[in-house]
Amino acid sequence: MNSTVAILAVAGIAGAASAQVQLDLRAVVDLSSISNVNTGIGTNPSAVAWNGTDAWVAGYNSSGATNSTAVVRVSNVLSAPAFGARFGAFATNNNRGITSLAIQGDRLAVGLDNGAGSGDSVRQFSASAGTLNWRIGDPAAGNDSTRRGNGVAFDPGFNGGGTNQGVAYLSIGGGRRHLLNTTTGQYINGQNAGAIINFAPTATTWRDLAFDPATGDLYTREANRIGRAVRSGDNAFTGSASTAIGGLTAVTTVDSQNIAFVNSSTAGNLLIVNDRTVVNPGQAFGTVVRAFTPTGTSVPLQFLLNGSAWSAPTGNGAYDFSYDAATNSLAVVDFANRNLYVFQIPTPGAAALLGLGSLAAFRRRR
Repeated sequence: MNSTVAILAVAGIAGAASAQVQLDLRAVVDLSSISNVNTGIGTNPSAVAWNGTDAWVAGYNSSGATNSTAVVRVSNVLSAPAFGARFGAFATNNNRGITSLAIQGDRLAVGLDNGAGSGDSVRQFSASAGTLNWRIGDPAAGNDSTRRGNGVAFDPGFNGGGTNQGVAYLSIGGGRRHLLNTTTGQYINGQNAGAIINFAPTATTWRDLAFDPATGDLYTREANRIGRAVRSGDNAFTGSASTAIGGLTAVTTVDSQNIAFVNSSTAGNLLIVNDRTVVNPGQAFGTVVRAFTPTGTSVPLQFLLNGSAWSAPTGNGAYDFSYDAATNSLAVVDFANRNLYVFQIPTPGAAALLGLGSLAAFRRRR
């Protein structure tokens, strides 16, 4: 396949309101060539993990029949993007797919919702080699295969330590934060003894989750709402329940409602979410993608390119997010337009200096 790489200067602008957070577009990668069910990730990208240099993208199957979804690594996103071989291919039912990815060092956790329980609902791979470390249904680990993987994340533990550190996941119909040993995949608190995080009244249409790395507080997407569960111990959250914050409308029949916790040195702690109540095309990126403080106060976002306001193509509201604290950058996958975006969060008052950076626009022909 032929490819072209266009490098464009990108700069932020100063003078935004103090409560506003600026996101400077640094890279756009066209994922069209790997958005297929035969050799790629699936019909559309649905999940992303980002480490500041490379991204891992995974897919959804909307082909009309059972077809494979998988994961592909995108190397050198900001300079010379290159697609690796796909891995973790799974025969996925129509209108199902990989819900989320999470990365920690060379460990890549993968959440899959195939509409029913599966031993592959939660898997962990080597991020560099693409080889399987473990799956949740591995009998050798004493695990089950009766749950769905509706979001995965690395739990930092209570106040960033303690006994409950590992791969956490949520499953539709269950009211607990399940936790797996990072190395073995075995349940840390037992299959049915993870901390209770039910909404009150009980609601468990989970879509995604993220943690505050400093406190271990849990933030979830449940039926489009944002949930907050304040950590009170290794395997406990205050009141054994989640509180809805942010005031988003609850919708139980729409998937791909995601969240990332941003612990930025320049913008502070933020929750980045997509407010997705319908699946219709024509939804504006700048309206759907929103930011909130950890207590639920809305924070205005400004998307920039070359010092001017930037607007992504309209889509269907399905976006996933991954934040890298070391580089203070946010990766976003756009389901409808099959794009990967990377944004830099600049220092307030110094955003204009980011003109020294570059935007890598990578295109591969089908």
